[in-house]
Amino acid sequence: MKKKFLRMLTGILACTLLSLCFVACGGGENTENNEQKPNVEQGADNSNGNEQPEKNSYTITWVDENGGTLASTSVAEGEKPSYFYEKTDTAEWDYTVLGWSLTANGEILSALPNADNHQTYYAIVSKVKRTYTLSFNMQGGESTPSQTVEYGGIAKQPETPKYEGYKFMGWYTDADGKNAVDWNKTITGNTVYYAVWNKKVDIGEYLKELLQSYQANPYEYIPESMTSEASAHLISTEQANQTYSSFVNVSNIPVGGFGEQWNMVLTNLKQSATFFSVLNTVEGLTTSSLATFNNYLDKNPADTARHSFASGIYSITIDFNGETIDYVLDYTANIPLFGEQTVQIALQMDIQTKDKTVRIQIGEANALRYILSENSYEFAIQYLGVRRAYFSIEKTDEGVINGHICEYLTVSGVQIQSSADFYIDENYVSAVGNKADGMVGFTGYISELYTVFDGKLVGYEVQETLSSITYNTVWVEISALQGVNSIKYKEGVSNQEESAFFVNGSSKAWESKKVGGFSLKALSRRFDIEFRTQYFYTYDNTTNEYSCVALKVPMLFVQEENYDTLTSDVASTNNINVSVQIENADLTRLLKDYDELLPLFIENKQAITVDIILEKIGEKIIFE
Repeated sequence: MKKKFLRMLTGILACTLLSLCFVACGGGENTENNEQKPNVEQGADNSNGNEQPEKNSYTITWVDENGGTLASTSVAEGEKPSYFYEKTDTAEWDYTVLGWSLTANGEILSALPNADNHQTYYAIVSKVKRTYTLSFNMQGGESTPSQTVEYGGIAKQPETPKYEGYKFMGWYTDADGKNAVDWNKTITGNTVYYAVWNKKVDIGEYLKELLQSYQANPYEYIPESMTSEASAHLISTEQANQTYSSFVNVSNIPVGGFGEQWNMVLTNLKQSATFFSVLNTVEGLTTSSLATFNNYLDKNPADTARHSFASGIYSITIDFNGETIDYVLDYTANIPLFGEQTVQIALQMDIQTKDKTVRIQIGEANALRYILSENSYEFAIQYLGVRRAYFSIEKTDEGVINGHICEYLTVSGVQIQSSADFYIDENYVSAVGNKADGMVGFTGYISELYTVFDGKLVGYEVQETLSSITYNTVWVEISALQGVNSIKYKEGVSNQEESAFFVNGSSKAWESKKVGGFSLKALSRRFDIEFRTQYFYTYDNTTNEYSCVALKVPMLFVQEENYDTLTSDVASTNNINVSVQIENADLTRLLKDYDELLPLFIENKQAITVDIILEKIGEKIIFE
């Protein structure tokens, strides 16, 4: 009985467990109400075979420190974005990428959040200017501390170092002392400067080079045909005394004269050459000076930068400062054209550029300083205490000569300024200026044109403003007029009788013609004949010298706008058939120079002042 009860209880428990198992396993008729849905957010396993939904993706934009886009990447939702950005250092800057920010120049994020939206990140970058070391190689001298200089900075020139038994010559970028340091040059890397001492610089060779190449020959820039010695500009004594009180055959009128602009150029060259005669003294002392100085160098290894000694009446000082070498000669003697005077000749050479500067002082009233380089020559001069001038001439890479001259002349306490620009090419010499001593009260400008081949004058064009009216007149020599054979001039002897020219033996005075019409120039002359000052040269066989002669020469002028009607205008007033015999190319160049060069001259004619000239001349050298 007891066993039967236990078997029954066991059966009931088994059935109960079976029912519980059936429910837990999803069995039964009402399965629709008990269906389990996958948990996507938690990533539950979809064991029934349904596909899991895809994650969203977002665009992450990466921007550099300057606002430029580095890249755009796609990141799935919930993933952490990342981008490797490295900034390359330059010679000037050290860069460090510090991190990313949500805004330009904003706060750096400690970590980038997982992607949940489109986002832009901005790189935060620090930069530090790099520094470099400037060290000094003393080449035996006492130590000089190195310097730390930021990129693009300027180094500070150290105090003059010392080296027992030697003279400091300067700082150089090379050990041999060939290239001097430019202390204004910026530092862009580790740099070494070298101290150079007298044993490294052959001062004697520098002196030798200076004393062998200081002579100036400004005439080497000038065509031979345009010099005073050229035969085309020489006239006889008879021609120099030519008058026009009776008819003079056109063939006997002097030709080949220079206008006042070119004559100003030659005058300045000649006056500068008068100073050069004293340079012969240097030539006579060159050999002995070199020997004396080299002997001094051999016996004085210390402090060889300066040495003074005497040779007869001459006191000589040689000085070298590491950048220039100077040779200064002082003496008193009788100087041609100047008389008994105290003279100083100072020669200087820049050891880098090899440019030579020469200053000559004769007494207190006369001084000249000129500078020579490979393709240029310039000088400033004070002559007899009343004339100051500046002259420059340069040869361009194209072979064209450009020159400028400005002079100030004091007459009866009044200072008169004159200037000129000149240009020389293979065919022409053009001189543009405002000098017109032969025209009282002249305030205009003149453009002169000459041919290089023979140095002959093509003509002038003159600009003059009177009563607010500007006149442009072309001037040609009488010899250029076909149809005019002879000319005579009669000066008026009273207010009732006007001065007049006569041509071709006629007793009827030459007449001009008014412009006419209703223009401002209506009452002015279309053309006429007037005297103009030209400069010729005579040669004295006894003294072997050339002398300049200023002659008044008859020339014809015609207003430029009436040039084409000159022949008919002259015929209508003088019953003479004349024409100007000038080559078209020459006339075209004359008019072109007038149009192009005159404005340049007017703009720059007062660029050189008396103060600038005196500054260029400088003062006598006095060694302390």
